[in-house]
Amino acid sequence: MTQDPIPGGPGDMDEEALRRFLQETFGDALPEGALDGLDLSALAEQANLPQDPAQLRAAAAQMQSMFAAQGDNPVNWDMAEDIARRTAAGAAIPGAPEPSGSPGDPGPTNAQVEELRRAAQVARLWLDPVIAVDVPSAELGVFGRGTWLHRTLPHWKTIVEPVAKYMSGAIGEAITSQMGELSGMDQDAMGMGGDPAAMMERIGGTMFGVQFGHAIGSLAREVSGTTDLSLPLGRDGEPALVAANVEDLIADHSLDPDAARIFLSAREIAHTALFSAAPWLGKALFSAIEDYARGITLDLDALDEMVRGLDLSDPQALQARRPEEMFVFTRRAAQERALEELATTLALVESWVDHVTTQALQGKLPELEAMREVLRRRRAAGGPAEQMLARTVGIELRPRRVREALAWWDSVLATEGEQGREAKWDHPDLLPTADVLSGRPQAPQSAAADSADALADVEIPTDFDAELERLLSGAGTADDGQDGTAEDGGQGDDSGADGDREDGPDDGGTGAR
Repeated sequence: MTQDPIPGGPGDMDEEALRRFLQETFGDALPEGALDGLDLSALAEQANLPQDPAQLRAAAAQMQSMFAAQGDNPVNWDMAEDIARRTAAGAAIPGAPEPSGSPGDPGPTNAQVEELRRAAQVARLWLDPVIAVDVPSAELGVFGRGTWLHRTLPHWKTIVEPVAKYMSGAIGEAITSQMGELSGMDQDAMGMGGDPAAMMERIGGTMFGVQFGHAIGSLAREVSGTTDLSLPLGRDGEPALVAANVEDLIADHSLDPDAARIFLSAREIAHTALFSAAPWLGKALFSAIEDYARGITLDLDALDEMVRGLDLSDPQALQARRPEEMFVFTRRAAQERALEELATTLALVESWVDHVTTQALQGKLPELEAMREVLRRRRAAGGPAEQMLARTVGIELRPRRVREALAWWDSVLATEGEQGREAKWDHPDLLPTADVLSGRPQAPQSAAADSADALADVEIPTDFDAELERLLSGAGTADDGQDGTAEDGGQGDDSGADGDREDGPDDGGTGAR
């Protein structure tokens, strides 16, 4: 935004206009007396605020409207939904990538609805004999991109709001800290009444909502159905496909149209069947996302660069920010554990669906392996929306983990049959850990091995007979048995650490490290 100074010379500032701007913009979030003693001219310069009073009033109206819509929510959902709808419809948004897929948001034609529902009927018939859970009987929904967005938004809010709550607070505290350093004043001098981050949390929530609007709107143009991310984003028990995106996938990869429609319908129906049969599963996935969010830590050096160039008076500038410019994180140990659990569960869901649909469709559909390969490549590459979700929410399908889980499901089917395979979803404790999938040892192999390892580290005394007599008589040293225990624990920890290091580079993940 161009900054035209008011008459009176460069650097002059109508401080009363600036005071009104800040008070009107942040309202109740700005405590009484918070502006007393501040060098408002210096603050305005550091925050890239305009010096012209008319521009300040216009900016205040924009920001006040934006924050009023946000209310007490951790995300400005009005802005997020608006950006998501425009992105889903293919509108060009400044600073955002070009929309993918066919132009606009065409509603499904009668022919498309009939073709996809006929394909779903075939998919149900072929799935029913090979899975030991109920195949959903609800008619396949056939959506436009905007309808997909509308139907999935309630679940997105469930996923996003816990993350945004932590993130907006982190962004608010970090911006306040940076602004305080730039102004050369501590929090008490700024008069913030003990809560200096309060008025900046709204900015954090707005910035977060902008990026999720882009991400969710982009997904609406890419996903085939409501379960592509192995999350239950649609209505319970209702499979659905996005007609325009299905046709784009067929055209982009020169797939057999009838076979591709059956294949995609089978995957959507299998996902829906699984989430209906295991109601705990969706809750566990959303809980793991929230656990991941609790450990969010912003990279303050990257944030410093972002804050220095941030124009707080220009909402359009906020919308144009790319996610990689705004959200750079480090991960704590608790986050890594939550991420590991989330990635493993997502891989088990995705691989089960791949396993059962391949079993159902093998020998019936042409190009089955080619279609599976198309989805594997899309999953491995990931678009900007998937990368944003991986960084901020931890929703990430790791290709190697999926391959390991698929091999595990193959072994379960071979040894326990379909009933035994589906019974693994009865309780989370019946599912394998990442260590089991990768073949990494979780514990010592056996009691005999424990004893052998412990004895291998025992120093045999020179006078063995005399030492044996001491032991038999009940005498001993104070530290007998302690060394082996300490080393056993250390060995277990090292094994886990090695496994974590091994898993990262090969997975093709896009999240921060």
